[in-house]
Amino acid sequence: MIRTITQAILLFFIILPNSKIIGQNFDPSRIRLRRITYLTSNLDSLTRSFLKKGFKIKQGKREPGGVFSNLVLLRNGSEITLETTLSTDSKDWRWNALKKYGAHISGLAFEVDSIDKFYSLVKSGQIEVSELDSNRYGTYRSYMTYLFALDSCLPLDVVFISKDTSQQIPSLEFDSLSHHKNNVFRFDWVLLSASPIIETRMRKFFEIIGAIKQHGGCYDFWRVGPADDFCFFRFEPPLAKTKGINDWLSVEPDNIYFAY
Repeated sequence: MIRTITQAILLFFIILPNSKIIGQNFDPSRIRLRRITYLTSNLDSLTRSFLKKGFKIKQGKREPGGVFSNLVLLRNGSEITLETTLSTDSKDWRWNALKKYGAHISGLAFEVDSIDKFYSLVKSGQIEVSELDSNRYGTYRSYMTYLFALDSCLPLDVVFISKDTSQQIPSLEFDSLSHHKNNVFRFDWVLLSASPIIETRMRKFFEIIGAIKQHGGCYDFWRVGPADDFCFFRFEPPLAKTKGINDWLSVEPDNIYFAY
């Protein structure tokens, strides 16, 4: 009888907690915010604003179709892409996005170890995802083998890219370009604006990946990334323009904070 009770107690502590911690088989330190993309109709003005904030600029792509970008590098290897298009082609997603939403943060890209395992984890949590169109996301395909995104959360694309272990943070050029007068190191806070349905989905997503949830004042926030290179995420009150829209997720330009 005593042995049976002991076995039952052990079963409770071993099995029951495992059933509640959905993302316990995925280490949240193996996912980190790698890139933020700003989409604008005035690349020169946006570039000047970052220069005034003390960042250095690396010239990015200059594509024949009229896609131009500049790049800001952070000390931890993360990037900010400043992007525009000169196209007036209605099939150009950038042109459509600018026409519909104006200048905005258009993408968050997370770098993930074991991307296949991560994809299976998110799918098993019944989070809607989609494999990405290479024509639209060619800028990401330049340095990864596989990627996917959360589905139906415009105007913000939340993209997951496979970590490229062959790449090392380079050299003298990197040291020069990533140097900031205030020693900006990484993204510190990202404040998400979401419709109620998308906020519910994102909360479930943070739970699934095992992100560390904390509470401060009247809001919850989550820590994603390794102990020495993490970023906090929390939700802002829904924007007035999202009222009645079920699939809205955005980050306003002033809702990005940096760690020094």
